[in-house]
Amino acid sequence: MRLIGIVLCALVAAPAFTQNQTLRDSVPSIDAVRNRLHLTPQQEEKLRPMFVQREQQLYETRSKLETAASSSAKREVLRAAKSDAQSFNTQVESVLDASQKAEWRDLRDETREKVKERYERQQESRP
Repeated sequence: MRLIGIVLCALVAAPAFTQNQTLRDSVPSIDAVRNRLHLTPQQEEKLRPMFVQREQQLYETRSKLETAASSSAKREVLRAAKSDAQSFNTQVESVLDASQKAEWRDLRDETREKVKERYERQQESRP
């Protein structure tokens, strides 16, 4: 998945003052998901810990990428991050009904596009 690489590159390339926002923006917020997918209270209760865990995974991935000593170590971190992302999406979709799954995929696509655009702007503004 090329997007995972773009997202993770954006996480690493982001200036310190925007790191937290970049991490948060790489996954839709539970509030956005609740509103857009019209979650039931039971669905939100199941999903909320998944989103908290996913944010923590992103912080850990960023840290591992920053400390990776070689390009092969970075590739391994990216492979693990891709697996984490796929697992997260599978877990989220297991809680959703068919129409919500379609809307979730649309929301994820929109989020990916925003992250990609931000990453491209950052690359253009670098000296």
